[in-house]
Amino acid sequence: MGWGVFLACWLAAAAVALALGRDTSWDLRNYHFYNAYALLEGRWSIDLTPARAHTFLHPGLDLPFYLLTQSPLNAWPRTVSALQAGYAGLLAFLAIALANLALHGDARRVTPASALAALFGLTGAATLPEVASTYNDIQTGCLVLGALLALLLAPVAEGTPRAAGLRLLAGFLGGCAMGLKLTAFIFPPALALAAVVAARGGAARLRALGPLSLGGALGLAITYGPWGWFLWHRYENPFGSFANNIFRSPLFPLEGQRDESFLPDSIGTAIIYPFIWARRSVAVVLEPPLADPRFAISLTALLLAIILAAWRLRRGTGSLPNGREEVAARSTAAILTFILAGYVAWLVTFSILRYTVPIEALLGIPVWAATREVLLASRPTGARIPPAGWWRAGATLPLATAFFICAIVTEYPVHPREPFFWEREPRGAAVLSVPRSPLPEGSLVVLLGPAVSFVAPSLAAPGVRFVGGPNPNWAGTASDPASYAALVLREVRSHPGPAFLLLEDPSDYDTEAAGVLGITFDPASCRPVPNNVTRVVRLCRWR
Repeated sequence: MGWGVFLACWLAAAAVALALGRDTSWDLRNYHFYNAYALLEGRWSIDLTPARAHTFLHPGLDLPFYLLTQSPLNAWPRTVSALQAGYAGLLAFLAIALANLALHGDARRVTPASALAALFGLTGAATLPEVASTYNDIQTGCLVLGALLALLLAPVAEGTPRAAGLRLLAGFLGGCAMGLKLTAFIFPPALALAAVVAARGGAARLRALGPLSLGGALGLAITYGPWGWFLWHRYENPFGSFANNIFRSPLFPLEGQRDESFLPDSIGTAIIYPFIWARRSVAVVLEPPLADPRFAISLTALLLAIILAAWRLRRGTGSLPNGREEVAARSTAAILTFILAGYVAWLVTFSILRYTVPIEALLGIPVWAATREVLLASRPTGARIPPAGWWRAGATLPLATAFFICAIVTEYPVHPREPFFWEREPRGAAVLSVPRSPLPEGSLVVLLGPAVSFVAPSLAAPGVRFVGGPNPNWAGTASDPASYAALVLREVRSHPGPAFLLLEDPSDYDTEAAGVLGITFDPASCRPVPNNVTRVVRLCRWR
């Protein structure tokens, strides 16, 4: 496996990106664009959380997309989408390498079977719709799968500096994933368990955790350390308003800001959860309607594979020859461990499907492993293990059948996208187009609608400040003088110059935040802000 396979993966991902269209997601409009702008343009010393609580999220993964929109390539949206698809191409490349290890014991050996195992997961409802988007789950998926691949390659060089180096690299990549997007914190423990399963012998298992932990600490410190220190210095909490039940900043409510709306409501529901969204569902693991049986099929296969492998061991027929078959067996066991541990952590923490990309990309491997175990368990006791080609060919057919069923049944969630050329665009085709309309010097702009902070760069002028409307859930109440809401209220009341509102629709905005800030306005003062990301943004004169 080499550059040719990676380029093929990138081209395939680019084709998907071009078919999907430009990303115009709520997250892009709300904070992915503004956060990068604020970091590079020094807005943190001027603005007050225009993207509300999401302003506190790490902007590192948003920088490449923002820089592309600030370059001449902004006028070439198809090119930018093809470049953004490179992340999905890398994810596919890593998934194929892991499938190669599990099926053949060699990360470089690509076969139709391993390609099919990777394709099974890569076409899932979490991964495929995100190609070339700015959600950043595919980017963290690349880091996590890269870490898992390094872990599985380490046992081959056990006892050498290379093994320790690979585990150090694996920890570093896992720490970077967590540092750049905090929702990836569920994966380092799963990687640690996979490292223990993949290592050879008890002493090697303990040795595996040392460099893995050190690398994880380094990756997290390098990627999140400066950002966390900045937030701590400014807000007394390294995560802004998040996890304030731990850090207890007086600016924010003493709550964790955890989204529990997608969590299963009982143990029984949690057990059958994958089967609920295997058929069409709405607001179960994502807001849009979707149907995808991959998790239901794969997790059932995973449990079957574990049971049959344990049964073979009890019968005394569980040993495998040395060499590549042993590498394949260890790799498969480690991958199944990673999937199961990661899924359980995801289930009890978020249950938001987008965050499962590193797991979903590997879901074809348990299906293949279960079929292989069925074939191996079906031979008579004492009979020799059939040649690898025999059970490999036999295991491929059920995997192909499962993939065919999923292809028919899957209903992909529709994330906001627009055509590459939209007749209402103010300047023709562009990745992101908002004509500049500078405000009077010293203006204050209060954002009362979520998902409008992407307009801020086009309104910038000397002395202009952008302020997000405070919500009690994360900013506290203005009656508490130490709260962030009270800080915003003081800044708004003391502003002497012109004041404007930025919102999506004058008939539908955050009236609670407007009431806290004492804002009233005449809808007749509102004028549209033309753009090619959403059709409903208004700028209204307040005073």
